Amino acid sequence: MRRLLGTIALLLSAVALAAAAAPPTPTSPPSPPPTPAPRVSPTPFVAPSNAATATVLIYPFDVQTGVDAKIGFAIASILAQEMSAAGGLNVLAVPNGVKRTNFLDTARAQHADFYISGYVTPVGDSAAVVEQVVSVDSGVILFSQTAQVQSVADVASQSLLARAQILAFVGRGTQNIQTQSTNTPAPSSTNGAQMQIHGIGSIVDSVFHHKGAAGPSPTPLVKPDRGVIVAPITATTPFGASDLSNATNELFFAMQRHYRVQMAPPASNVAQAADAICGANRNNTIAGGTLAQNVPKHGRAEIVFTLSIYTCFGAVLDHAVGKGATYKSAVDAAVAAYATAHPDNS
Repeated sequence: MRRLLGTIALLLSAVALAAAAAPPTPTSPPSPPPTPAPRVSPTPFVAPSNAATATVLIYPFDVQTGVDAKIGFAIASILAQEMSAAGGLNVLAVPNGVKRTNFLDTARAQHADFYISGYVTPVGDSAAVVEQVVSVDSGVILFSQTAQVQSVADVASQSLLARAQILAFVGRGTQNIQTQSTNTPAPSSTNGAQMQIHGIGSIVDSVFHHKGAAGPSPTPLVKPDRGVIVAPITATTPFGASDLSNATNELFFAMQRHYRVQMAPPASNVAQAADAICGANRNNTIAGGTLAQNVPKHGRAEIVFTLSIYTCFGAVLDHAVGKGATYKSAVDAAVAAYATAHPDNS
């Protein structure tokens, strides 16, 4: 029994020694948690700096065979210059030598949003001008107008309506357009169109009027430094929206004969909005007004335009009243009266 117990004890000791001598079983290191796939943040859309400004390309207008082709380029240049001076649009240089079949492709290549083209048909001492605004994106004519023109001012007056239509198309009809400095004259060229306005006028006159040699060019009018911001004209019936738009255009060009002129955004109350309209250009006045119709008991009805001139603080500087058979003649009369009384716009 003692020998058996001794043998068992010996065996247990051997097992213990073997266990102590055996290297420990390696344990697998804990598996690291799976690395999540990196999140790819979407690249934020950064609008280009000129995203809010529509780009317009104006082509030389087509003319009839036998008519000086320069008139088509002259009309396009007048439209481009006046549209650029009014602000709110990026007007490209007027191209030359582009065929009508290539108008859309050329406009797309120049990244224009709209292009303007048209036709000129001489009628005696005047001309009928057809103007079309085309969407470069769709190639569809969005707006078209026909006007009888006899002078540079008549041609220029067509630019503001086209400009208003384009701004409406891009949803900026009521946007506050950044006005130009009153010390900056209206450009004599637009993005490379190097023909000055009096040079264009001589071309227009040479084509529309055939009454001998042209006289000497008049001395350019030196306009005062204090400019005018033209606000939309208001009225009640029987004048509609198109009448008010056209009357506002006439006010712009009537004022432009005497002063440096800019366009203002629509405002329901010019006196209250005067500070915002002027912005940083405090050396300005604001021209607005109302149309009314005077129907006498006897005789023909006449249109009465009351011109109101405001300071940038909303105070009324002066009023002038003009009367005429059309809103153009009424506006011209009121502006002439104001310019006579305030040649320096002060």
